[in-house]
Amino acid sequence: MNLLKALILLAVGAILGYGFSSLSTESYQDNLAHPTVMAVKTPPTAKISKFKVAPDLLDQTVVATQVQPQVTNNQTLTTVDDEEMLNQQHLDLIAEHQLLKDKYKKSKRKVSSLKYQLSEFDGSEATDEEMEKLAPEPFKFFLSSFRGKTRNDIYDFHQKEDDLDWGYNMQNNISDFVLTHYDGMNVDLISVICKQPYCEILVTEKQEDAWDNIIKDLSVQTWWKFSSFSTSTKSNEDNELSIYAFFTQ
Repeated sequence: MNLLKALILLAVGAILGYGFSSLSTESYQDNLAHPTVMAVKTPPTAKISKFKVAPDLLDQTVVATQVQPQVTNNQTLTTVDDEEMLNQQHLDLIAEHQLLKDKYKKSKRKVSSLKYQLSEFDGSEATDEEMEKLAPEPFKFFLSSFRGKTRNDIYDFHQKEDDLDWGYNMQNNISDFVLTHYDGMNVDLISVICKQPYCEILVTEKQEDAWDNIIKDLSVQTWWKFSSFSTSTKSNEDNELSIYAFFTQ
């Protein structure tokens, strides 16, 4: 009896085991035929904002991105040659301008000299005695030697009243310059009288060329505006040179 129950239980277990085995196989095949789909979260797509580009900025961008032309060696040499040619033309013009200025100065001096020579033919009402009274020894004899327009100008100059404006300032300028010049110790400044537009200077030179050096430096001062002068000189027994100079603006 017990043996029969055991056989029945064994048979039932075999049948149940077979059934479970069949169900597992079908479930595996179904999984292979229909794969499981899993939901995957994806990051949100970035939005692209629309914006307008100003026309002038767009133009600048286009210009900036243009390819610059390449400069060849021939172009560089041509540029250098052009610059040298222009520089040479500039130097030539400067030299030509200076030459014309020199010619103009020579012509102007020649015209002034001719005018002076013509003016010396003019007569004068001032006598030698009247002229000699206008300056002390040894300069008075210089004044009587002048003729024509220069003689008249010197005589009229001494008849004018003192010039306390322009004349006073010019006298101080000339006196200060002569006395402080490096050759000032080699001359004795006897007198300086200025009445616009003239100046008269009496000086004694104790060393050769001292007065010439002073006049050369004096003539380049900004306040020195005289265009012509008349001068007369005489040496004494002490080898000192007496100089009379009459300047005209």
